[in-house]
Amino acid sequence: MRLVIVAAVVLLGLPLADAARAQTAPVIVPLVNPIGAKGGDAQFQGLFRKVVTARGAELDDSRAGQHTIKLIGLANTFPADVPAVYVVMELLQNAFADFRLIGRFILEDPDGKPVGTLLHTDKAQFENEDTGGFLVMRQPTGGFPVGRYRVEIHYEAVNDISLLTLARFTVVSAAAK
Repeated sequence: MRLVIVAAVVLLGLPLADAARAQTAPVIVPLVNPIGAKGGDAQFQGLFRKVVTARGAELDDSRAGQHTIKLIGLANTFPADVPAVYVVMELLQNAFADFRLIGRFILEDPDGKPVGTLLHTDKAQFENEDTGGFLVMRQPTGGFPVGRYRVEIHYEAVNDISLLTLARFTVVSAAAK
């Protein structure tokens, strides 16, 4: 990948330092209301029974062949040194053959502007027997940045019409826990 960028820079005659900055620049994401939003970020009730944040999740496939998700440590505020933040989703029903949800973990602007910095993207694959699933962001090097986060949950791809719902959580300094 790096070779392709260097080759493009040489062919286009761009300074190498400018190309390196462009490659590492943070992605700024504006806030867009979900498809099913009624006055903000109401959940898209056609697909989800609930969407919550937690300290963990595990697969429980003991119920008649269905794959259910058991959440561990329901929370919406986490210390900066938490190992991971999970977004756990329980589906109303899965009438689709197979589908994928994409979660984008975004650190929101501290000044309250409707933009934020994309920190992580995760994907969850669902099949006929799935009644739930989760998206996860593992602790970045140095811990989670303190602040408010939103997780955009998209159906199949990230585009102008794929946003289904939002999950929100807050990270506080590890000393404040």
